[in-house]
Amino acid sequence: MALLLTGCQSFFYYPQKEKFYDPNRIQLKYEDVHFKSALGDNIHAWYFPSSQKESKGTILFFHGNAENISTHFMMFYWLPSQGYNYLIFDYPGYGQSSGQPTSENTVAAGVAAAEWLKANREKRPLIIYGHSLGGIVAMKAAEELKGSLEIRNVIVEASFSSYQKMGRRVLSRSWITWLGQPLTYAVLSDKYSPEPISQIAPIPMLFIHGDQDPVMEVESSKEMFAAALEPKELWIVPGGHHGDLYQINNGELREKLLKYLQL
Repeated sequence: MALLLTGCQSFFYYPQKEKFYDPNRIQLKYEDVHFKSALGDNIHAWYFPSSQKESKGTILFFHGNAENISTHFMMFYWLPSQGYNYLIFDYPGYGQSSGQPTSENTVAAGVAAAEWLKANREKRPLIIYGHSLGGIVAMKAAEELKGSLEIRNVIVEASFSSYQKMGRRVLSRSWITWLGQPLTYAVLSDKYSPEPISQIAPIPMLFIHGDQDPVMEVESSKEMFAAALEPKELWIVPGGHHGDLYQINNGELREKLLKYLQL
C-alpha cells in the first residue's frame, strides 16, 4: 500500500539493460533495428525474417514487464521456421531503448514499431501479440492504430485491460492489503488503458491463458473475452503457467496458433 501511494504506475515495470542471450547462439537469423517513437524515445528492436521463401505474415510482439528482448524473444523463436516474420521491441528504459517506461510511452513505442514494420517490411495487415504487461499495451496500441494501419489479429496472453483493476486485484490477494483496494483508483491511471476493449472490434481478438497461472488470474482473460465483441476466441490451456504455454503439452499450443493464423 505504501508503494502504491508513493509511486503508482512505475511499479508495473521492471526493466533491465543487460543482454542475456544472443539469438546467434541458436542459429537464429535476426536484424538489429532502431527507430524513434512520437514521444522522442529511441526504440531498439530485433526483426526475425521468415526462413521460408514466402512469408505467411508478420507478428509484432509486445513482451512482458521484466528483463528485455534478449530473453523474451525466446517465446517465439520457432515462428520464423514456420513461415512468419517476427519483430520484438523494447519499451523505453528496457535494453537499448532510451528513456523510462510509462503507460504513455510504452504505447507510443508499440505504435512506432507497427509503423516501422509497415514502412519497411510488411505491407499486409499485421498480427499483434501481447503477453502479460504487453497485452494491455498491445491492445491500446491497436486502438490507436486502427484508423491508419491494417491489423489482422490482436492476440492477448495472460494479461489485463485496466491498470486500476489490476492494482485492485493484486491488493485483494492478501488480507493485509485487502482494505487498500479503493486506493488504486486514486493512484493509478487508466488514461492509456484500452477499456472499453469493445473498441478494438471488428479486428479479431484471441485471448489465451494457462489455468495454473500463478502471476495473472485466469479470470482476467475471461473478463476481457466477455467484454470484447465478435469475432473473438478464448483458449484456456490446461496445466499452463505464466509464459510456458508454448513449451508444455508437447507444443500443442504452437500447432493450434499456427492453424488459427491460417484461417
